Amino acid sequence: MTERVSIGSDGRTSKLLGLELVRFACAITVLVWHYQHFAMAGTGAAPQQPHEPLQLLLWPLYHFGLFGVQIFWCISGFIFYWKYSGAIAARLVEPKRFFWLRFSRLYPLHFATLLIVAALQPIYVALAGEPFVYQDNGTANFLRQLAVADQWVGPRDYSFNGPIWSVSAEVFVYVLFFTLLRSFGKSRLLILAAVALSLISLWSGHTSPTLICGGYFFAGGAAAEWMNSERSRSRPREAFALALAWIAAMIAVAAITGLDRTSPVMPTWLMAICPPFLFLAARELPGLNRWQGPIQAAGNLTYSTYLIHFPLQLAIAIAALAGGFALPLDQPWFLLAYLGATIVLGRIVFVRFEAPVQRMIRTATLGWTRAAA
Repeated sequence: MTERVSIGSDGRTSKLLGLELVRFACAITVLVWHYQHFAMAGTGAAPQQPHEPLQLLLWPLYHFGLFGVQIFWCISGFIFYWKYSGAIAARLVEPKRFFWLRFSRLYPLHFATLLIVAALQPIYVALAGEPFVYQDNGTANFLRQLAVADQWVGPRDYSFNGPIWSVSAEVFVYVLFFTLLRSFGKSRLLILAAVALSLISLWSGHTSPTLICGGYFFAGGAAAEWMNSERSRSRPREAFALALAWIAAMIAVAAITGLDRTSPVMPTWLMAICPPFLFLAARELPGLNRWQGPIQAAGNLTYSTYLIHFPLQLAIAIAALAGGFALPLDQPWFLLAYLGATIVLGRIVFVRFEAPVQRMIRTATLGWTRAAA
């Protein structure tokens, strides 16, 4: 998941409130997409019929919500290039500092939710006879998830807190990003090579989560470089028009080809449309500053809601089985209650656990680094 946006690598304020809104919207798309998990309660199998309350309103999320993860990756690339690329290329950021910041941001909540799912799944198995949604929850997968490394070698079946798969791929790309920029600087060829390798992986059919994540990540980086370029800053209207024209062309391609979520062209199309879309979203948008507090609060919930929504679903499924009642999946109120509970719990987790633990780790470790230096 993406790094929160606050201060750029050159010290300037970088609120990027439009990106915060996109991040939160992506989190909601994933929550709605995974609503189908509830239909697997007691069966372990994919639902035979869709349960899609408010279908007329939410049908894009029910059918394309899985691609919220790819947009997350692209936003990460934008923010990391925006905040760190210049400093890393100039060797102003030490490896220990960079990776400890990543660790303190991602690992504590991952570790906590992994333990919660590992504790809850045996209860569910005792009631239903098989695991909830993610089936292979053995020791080897637990150790891989403990190291956030389950997707590093190649695509594996999801296990335990399944959504962590995308974070695992992104962690590998963080290492790649830092190493390449520190070694070769801010090269456009680097971005092109990363995107090309990702597309080759997609087109070949031998998909690698880390390569695909890398393509989206560096495509997001291209958008940040475009926004930071002298030409974009000196000719903002021209850059704005170019971005709009590219998005219009991509929409036309989608309309002509009839893209759907199973189309092999869909990931390529998404990788092409994300950079200009993020370029527009990252611009200073009139009126957003007055809503800065709520927007940043919403953006802060993306990681917590992403990691807690499956443990919450698992707990609800256990309660339904233990109580002997069926979940009212076709009722709009149940969908809204699930979304509301996830957001409220995400806020509590962020305020009471994620942010305090992050501050504690960074204070202790960065204080040690300064003293050692």
